[in-house]
Amino acid sequence: MASQGQLEGLPARWLEARATSPARVLAVGLALATATALLLMPLSFLQRYQWNLATGLLFVLAWCLPTRWWPWLAGGTIASRIAMGVVIGERTGYQGAFLGYWADPLQFVLGNVLEPFLVMTGVCLLKAWKVHPGVRVGMRTEGKVHLAALLTAFAVTAKDLAYVVNDGVIADVKFAVVIGGQALRGDGAWAALGDFGVQHLLGNMIGVILFTPLVLWIFSPRYAVPSSRVIASALAVMAPAMALFVVLSLQFPSSEFAELLRRLLVAAIAAFTMWHGWRGAVVSMQMLTAAIALEVYLGVPLLTPLLLQTYLVVTGTMMLVFGGSVDDYRRQAADLLKARQREQRLLDELQDAALRNLQLEESERRRLARELHDEFGQNLAALQTHLKLAAPHLAEGGRLGIADLLLEITRNMQRNIGRVLADLRPAGLEQLGLFGAVDRGGIRRLAEDAGVALVVKLEGDARLLSQLDTTHATAIYRMAQEAVTNIVRHADARHAQIKLRISRRRNALWVFLDIRDDGLGRIDRMFAGNGLTGMRDRVLALNGALYLHQLSPGLRLHLMVRQSDDAPLTGR
Repeated sequence: MASQGQLEGLPARWLEARATSPARVLAVGLALATATALLLMPLSFLQRYQWNLATGLLFVLAWCLPTRWWPWLAGGTIASRIAMGVVIGERTGYQGAFLGYWADPLQFVLGNVLEPFLVMTGVCLLKAWKVHPGVRVGMRTEGKVHLAALLTAFAVTAKDLAYVVNDGVIADVKFAVVIGGQALRGDGAWAALGDFGVQHLLGNMIGVILFTPLVLWIFSPRYAVPSSRVIASALAVMAPAMALFVVLSLQFPSSEFAELLRRLLVAAIAAFTMWHGWRGAVVSMQMLTAAIALEVYLGVPLLTPLLLQTYLVVTGTMMLVFGGSVDDYRRQAADLLKARQREQRLLDELQDAALRNLQLEESERRRLARELHDEFGQNLAALQTHLKLAAPHLAEGGRLGIADLLLEITRNMQRNIGRVLADLRPAGLEQLGLFGAVDRGGIRRLAEDAGVALVVKLEGDARLLSQLDTTHATAIYRMAQEAVTNIVRHADARHAQIKLRISRRRNALWVFLDIRDDGLGRIDRMFAGNGLTGMRDRVLALNGALYLHQLSPGLRLHLMVRQSDDAPLTGR
């Protein structure tokens, strides 16, 4: 049995499932050879070398099957070629010295034996590149398929050229009859041989690029848009254009207007490829090939067969690669969208976690503030009372100064605990609201004690301040407090300004805090420890942004936070 990597499609799996014993392998192989011969003979009978469909069919059969079945495939191909040689000899009346229908053994080998093995060279290249019928189609995949098709076309064309040189006559075959025989002698022999080689090369290339996209389509992963929709769209849009082209070619066989339409068809195919991607290019190229084939068989084209082949090969390969690039771009866009959605989910989770941490921090600050106030405050008050009661007894013992010293220590402890309580739970924020706490609370006292003239402004709708929740109001207050503390400690400033602006946009409250000073601070000398880390953490938790700008002199700190409407309205 072939490995799973070799089973590249339904035909391979079907064959492997039935080849369970040597006898069955023989029976299946004979059936495969017979089926190959029956498929190739009608194509060989109908086609001309300009449309070498038999080469394309043999290529995709070898591509879809594991290599263990290739000898049977080659046997069926050789049998069909020998049978067609006999039919051509009978219909043409040709008698040969070798087996009655070939001039010599070399002609027999060149005409009947080598072709399947030469076709398989391109398939081997695809297998080496791990490009199988089930692979996802893209620009690189289609480019590799075209390179393999070109290798196959070169190999088969080299064999055909050797056949002609050995035979000494250039001819075409139509309906199993030799036509247009031209002897290879005289001055024009090389030119005729060159035209013959180019036409066979392009014909073999056309045969491969017509069949390989269909196989890729059949075995490719499921698309988001059903294939039936692409085909229906092609029938509605592209089929009328192709029909118009054929009608004009029949009505005006020598008209340049028909050739103009031929060029406009390229633009139509390009637009349809942009619309439906690689599959749009495949179905458009099949229709275009059918239209031009009909034109050739009716004998009405203005262009020569060589130019028609070049038109088909260039248009086909270009549009298929273009369609693959369109699909690549759309997949990359979809992957990028998914990555952005995952990134947004991660950012939301990070922000939620940061907000929970901020809320836990504030909750812990309030708890510590209550415990300090209740425990230490009461104990210090009790200690002061007892010291006052003990003062007469100490005075009698001549130690009155000790009581005064202990009372002063307790008063210093009360002041220190008061400052700690103000840091843990700003009382002004609860009593005065956000703007009042910034304008008339501890932040102004801090600035004035340091000799900094502080100006506080409010812009926007002041009524919206009451809709800020406790977490946002506290965080904004603390960021303003930290900024002023930095100005006092490090900036050596004379003036500072705090501008608070609040507005409602897109179902959310937006608060902007603009803080400026005229000190000596410089951005290039700022360190993470200068309070910026804490402010950035708070801004991140509140789904905001923080910016620092250099002024002359001084610095400007601009930050923004957003509160959505689903937040609890517990602020002032």
